[in-house]
Amino acid sequence: MQIVGAVTLLIGMKMNIDPKGFNEDIFGKEAHESALGEMNAMRMAIGGGVLAISAINLICSFTMDDADSMAALLTASAVGLALFLITVAGAKFRGYTDAVPKLPLIILPILVVVSLVGAYV
Repeated sequence: MQIVGAVTLLIGMKMNIDPKGFNEDIFGKEAHESALGEMNAMRMAIGGGVLAISAINLICSFTMDDADSMAALLTASAVGLALFLITVAGAKFRGYTDAVPKLPLIILPILVVVSLVGAYV
């Protein structure tokens, strides 16, 4: 739970501290100037959601003592992260982007697996 919380904390902080740089890492510098403000605001909002996942996992990892409750929370985290991955990938399949960004395509499945391993192994 702490691994998922720490990784999502770092990603969420990066999204909120430097949304412009985060967008450039994903889309390059080819975005139209008029869209940059909206893109940065959206990236910060998404980063806020990632920070919320981080806060839930970190706070519960220090306050929960019951193994069944921790397993339920990790399972819920895995489902939430999988849904997040599906929405990111869905943008490509619906024709909104040309490619799926590499960072979420790598990190999110790893976090899903870590959550499920923590819950059931």
